[in-house]
Amino acid sequence: MTKLLSLVSVATLSVALQAQSTASPQAPSPGDASRMPQTTESRPQTASDAADPEASQKSGQVQAASVSAELTKGLDSKKAKVGDEVDAKTTDEAKLPDGTDLPKGTKLKGNVVDVKAKSKEENSSHMVISLNRAELKDGHEVPIRSAITSMTAPATNIGAAMPAGGAMAGPIGSGAAAPGGSAGGAGGSVGASPAPMPSSPTMGTGDMGASSQSTPGPMLKSANDRVPVGNKPKVTLSAPTTPDSASVLDAQGENISLGSGTKFTVNVASAENMGQPHP
Repeated sequence: MTKLLSLVSVATLSVALQAQSTASPQAPSPGDASRMPQTTESRPQTASDAADPEASQKSGQVQAASVSAELTKGLDSKKAKVGDEVDAKTTDEAKLPDGTDLPKGTKLKGNVVDVKAKSKEENSSHMVISLNRAELKDGHEVPIRSAITSMTAPATNIGAAMPAGGAMAGPIGSGAAAPGGSAGGAGGSVGASPAPMPSSPTMGTGDMGASSQSTPGPMLKSANDRVPVGNKPKVTLSAPTTPDSASVLDAQGENISLGSGTKFTVNVASAENMGQPHP
């Protein structure tokens, strides 16, 4: 189910959206931006207030929907250039607060806003991306403002890196020696307990282990929060700081490399009516 959220819950997310609107001249106070809207508990300046559309409209807050999506084209700070297209799609159906339906598979499009690759002089990388339009299945494009709140890269398949043929060679070799050693050789092969051990990884435990080691990326909880990207502990995600950006990514000691299939949650608001004042 699509959650109705208010991006004012994170100050920088609010800035990214409300900068597009002339209806909200006052900036949110630090107290209003203390937490991401995640729960429905009734506490001051938390999600319960932010998730109330009527209360948010009265206070001039920008409403948004939490949408699940994934990249359909990889991003790499070593290869990317400013202006390169960012492509993603929704993985669940969603409805924006203005009533716009985003069916599952809706394309989300944007651009690389800023990028810096790791170099000999600078042992870090940096990338800022935008997601500023949603393309419906009928080809109609809806302008949006967005803020990515969590991100999880595909898990590395550790099993694929192991030489499967080499792992199989152990058990096959012992079995081949059995006929040469006649019945006694076969008995020796059965009695040697270490021999079957290499066969365990060849039963698919390597692949099973890789999938179970996937670590979902945590959610941004405040304006100044910085969280690791799931399965990419050296890459961090932070809230957007400008109206043109949806997320800020940084990495130490490596380039930022996010493959196709990287999953993320993103707060999305329609940009079509953001210039109109709330009643």
